[in-house]
Formats: sequence, C-alpha cells, structure tokens
Amino acid sequence: MKWLIVVAISWCIGFISFPLIWPNDTPNTTEHRGLLSKTQPTNTSKSVSTGQSNITSENNLPHNTHDREAFKASLSNDETPYMSIFRIMQLAEQDPLEALLVAEETQHEDLYGLILEIAGKMQFSNVISWLEQQKSTEQYESLLDGYLRGLASVNPQQALSDVELLAVEPMKSSIIMSIVDSWANTDAIAAFEWLKQQTETQSTLKMYLNTMYYYIEQSPNEAANLISSLPLNESTNYLITSMVYQLVEKNTQDAVDWLDTIAVEQRASGIYIVSRKMAETDPEAALVFLNNQKQAYDLNQDYFNSAVAEIASVEPNMMLARIDNYEANVQRDIIINASYALAEHSEVDFLQVINSLSDDNKDIAFRQRSAQLSQTDPQQAFNVAERINDTTIRLESVAGTVNVWSGFDKRAALTAIDNSTLLTASQKAEISSQIQLQLTSSNIIYP
Repeated sequence: MKWLIVVAISWCIGFISFPLIWPNDTPNTTEHRGLLSKTQPTNTSKSVSTGQSNITSENNLPHNTHDREAFKASLSNDETPYMSIFRIMQLAEQDPLEALLVAEETQHEDLYGLILEIAGKMQFSNVISWLEQQKSTEQYESLLDGYLRGLASVNPQQALSDVELLAVEPMKSSIIMSIVDSWANTDAIAAFEWLKQQTETQSTLKMYLNTMYYYIEQSPNEAANLISSLPLNESTNYLITSMVYQLVEKNTQDAVDWLDTIAVEQRASGIYIVSRKMAETDPEAALVFLNNQKQAYDLNQDYFNSAVAEIASVEPNMMLARIDNYEANVQRDIIINASYALAEHSEVDFLQVINSLSDDNKDIAFRQRSAQLSQTDPQQAFNVAERINDTTIRLESVAGTVNVWSGFDKRAALTAIDNSTLLTASQKAEISSQIQLQLTSSNIIYP
C-alpha cells in the first residue's frame, strides 16, 4: 500500500507544479491587450484616406522591432517601388512613428515630410521625439514645418504652441508664417483675430496681408467692409486688387458697386481690373466705363492711360482704328499691347491691321513684332525689322534679331544679312562681326 500512497502523492505534486515549470502556450489576452496599448499611439483618430483596399491588414502592421524587420523584409517582395511606398504610407495612417522608422531604415527619406504631415493632421504627438533627433540636420526646418502644417489644419493653436518649444529664430518666424497660412486657408477669420492680438512686426504684417487674401475668398462681403475702412497704402492696394479680382470673376457689376463704396484714391487699381474684364465681352462698354470714371472721380491719368491701352490686348483692331483719339504715349502703349494680341496672326494679316497707322507708329509696331518673333520665327522677325522706316531703329532691330537667331542657327542668320537689300555693306560687316564674336566650340560657322 505504501507504494500506492507514494505514487498518488507524486502525481499530485506533478499536477500542481506543471503550470509553473511549463508556461502556458495560450496567450493571456488581457496582458496582450495591455502590451498593444503601450505600443500603439495614444491617438485613435480614423485613417485620413478612405476608399482604397488594404494591402496589409492591421494585424500585420509592425508594432515592435521584430515585426518591423518582418515588414521591411516583406517590402523587398513588392513588385514595384510604388507598392512599397504605398504600404509605408498606409502604415503612416496607423502609426506615423513606426512608418518614419521603417522609412528611415529602408532609405525612403523622401517620405518623411508626407508622413509627418499625416502625423500632424491626426495629432500623433509621439513623432516629436523623432523630430527632435533631426535638429542637427539640414532638413529639420522642412520636416518640422510639414508636421506643424498638418497639425495646424486641425488644431492651429496647438501648432503655434508646439513651435515655441521646437524652433528658434529665424526658423520660428518662418514656420509660424507657414502655420498661420495653413490656418487661414481653412478659417481666415479665426487666424485674422489671432493676428490682431500679436505684436506688430514686419513678419506679422506679412501674415496679416496673406490672411486677408484668404478672408476675401471665404467671406467677401465682410472683407470688403474691412478693406474699405483701411488707410491707403501699398498693402491696401494689393488687397483692393485681390478683392476686385474675386468680385469681377463672379459678377462685374458687383465689383463696380463695391468700388463705389471706397475712397476715390483707392479706386485706381480696381478700375483697371474691371475695365479689362469688361473688354473681354464688351470693349465699347469698357471704354464708356473708363471715361465715366475719369470724369466722375478725376481718375489718375496714368492709371486711365494704362487701362485704355490694356483694352488693345483684348480688342486690338478697334483700338488701333481709334488710336488718333489718344496722346502719343498712350498710342505707343496701345500699339505694343495690340502687337502682343496679334502675335499669332500671319504677317499679311498683321500688315493689313496696321496699314492705317502713321509711319512712326508703324515703326513701333514693327519693332515690337520683330522682338516678339525673334525666338519663335526669326526669319519673319528679320523681315519685319527690315520694314522699319527709321534707319537707326531698323539697324538696332535687325541686329537684335540676328543676335538671337545666330544663337541657334548662325548660318541662316548670316545668309539673311548677306541677302538683305536694305543694309549697307558697312552695316552688314558690323553685324556679321558681332555674330563672329559669339562663336563657341559648340556652335561653329562653316565657310
């Protein structure tokens, strides 16, 4: 009986001690969940990209060094580099810090900025420690800017707080401008209110101006009221120009009505834009508008002249036909703008349009057209330059044309000079010598 008692006692001891000697292979789910919670980022935001099928399931994403090595090894099996990039970016939406480490270890440094922007948008602050390790690198500013711009798109106040800790001048001011720009892009009014509380510096003035552009786009009526109350200066003129551009694209009359609400001295740049837009559909109405503005508001003569000449870029034939109605300096601007507008016309059509001009005005047109065509059609440019009546201007224009022409075809340029019936022998020799001086080993003239 004694041996039975010994066996029974031994069996009991073995039964009790077995779990202690041989650990259970079944995972402790509670402990496993605790481990994952430590390795996963604290943010639980949803992925920023939708509508694409997952190549790697969430269970296969690396959460530790062992898994990272397996993930890196699997990248080498991808059919194309783009597939690897896609998978790293997919990982970035789950765990940006892990994606940064994988990108670092697989020489995908070009993905840092994109990954950090995703981290910012999803407010994953665990990448900051990785960012701080990059402080000694040349790309630190651009990397920090990427993260904070992403953060600013969802939490601009936090981004502005973080930049105080992560950057020093002059980098800090540059990044703050970037953050405010990102903020203003989505909520210009809030950014504008924040700026009003800041100390006025050259940097804040620039941010103020940029923010106002977004303000105009997002809340044109409120922006119009604000701009009309500002004192006249260079910045205000920029804002008025931007405001009128916004209004005129939607409704020309709205732009005209708004111009009537601001001071006379603020109107000039807006009037130029409105008349240019009107001319696209009704050049006659544009001229009437300009004349009314000049009479009613004593519009600055230089602005008036520029606006009138600009109509020629839309309706060259009409303005050239009426050119005698304007002063000589305005005539010149009209001819130059008209020549640009007629650049695509054939030489015959161009000559027909300018046929009624005086000889002096024809010379302006010929010189302008020759300069325009010297790169794209040097032969025609040369022909047009030779039509210039004034001998001094003609020689200058011909020389300018062949100098450009000889840059890519010296033989053709020299042939045109030799065949000219208007250039004297001494003029031909002078221009040819200028071309000879441009000889290089890569552009040789053959006899």
